[in-house]
Amino acid sequence: MTTQAERQLAAGHWLLSAAPNLRKSRDDWKVKGSTWLRPGVLFGAIVIPADLVHRALDVDSPNQCRRLLATHLEGGPVFYSPEHFRREGSYTVLVTASTAMAWRSRGSVAHSYRALLQVPSPRASEPQAGDCPWWVVPLDGPGLHCRARPLAALITAGRLADDRTRGSRHA
Repeated sequence: MTTQAERQLAAGHWLLSAAPNLRKSRDDWKVKGSTWLRPGVLFGAIVIPADLVHRALDVDSPNQCRRLLATHLEGGPVFYSPEHFRREGSYTVLVTASTAMAWRSRGSVAHSYRALLQVPSPRASEPQAGDCPWWVVPLDGPGLHCRARPLAALITAGRLADDRTRGSRHA
């Protein structure tokens, strides 16, 4: 049996394997609560505007959608960033690298394997000071990813809710 602290430590080591500079990334997690990693080998990332996720789940904030998001994405790891998408906030879902490379879904962006991604420390599961990201659905161990189907269904639900909202405004 493993403890949550042990799972967080293992998840942190796994994520840090994507660090361009291991020592700096480890220090940034301790001091800042987040660091810049380069996805593309062990994991990929799909970034979704917060308002789309909130419409899909019929909620108004990251705290309100924690449980719903965890259920809908079957426990797949997700973090919230308050500064993405023109400062509107976004959710980043960890997926397999191959899923991210093949991802094409209106309303979301596959994070390029060439670009750095700001990733919270595995211990950051509550809002932090400033614009630091934090886990809404924590990474519960190394190598865990969200499956593509439930993620695509979530994005589709958000787009449909948006279409219905726009239609009612124009009626």
